[in-house]
Amino acid sequence: MAATGTSDANARIARLEQQLKDLHARVTALERLVGSAGLHEYDQATVRRKVEYDWQG
Repeated sequence: MAATGTSDANARIARLEQQLKDLHARVTALERLVGSAGLHEYDQATVRRKVEYDWQG
């Protein structure tokens, strides 16, 4: 019984990983179409603040 549960979980994880990979590819393609492949201004500011905070710590 445990082996079946483990194999079901492994199959589900494999499907989810494939869906995530497909979703990432779709988002990347959409970003190319829209022309916003870079970070949004808000994201860049957040990353900058995080780096400064980590550096100060």
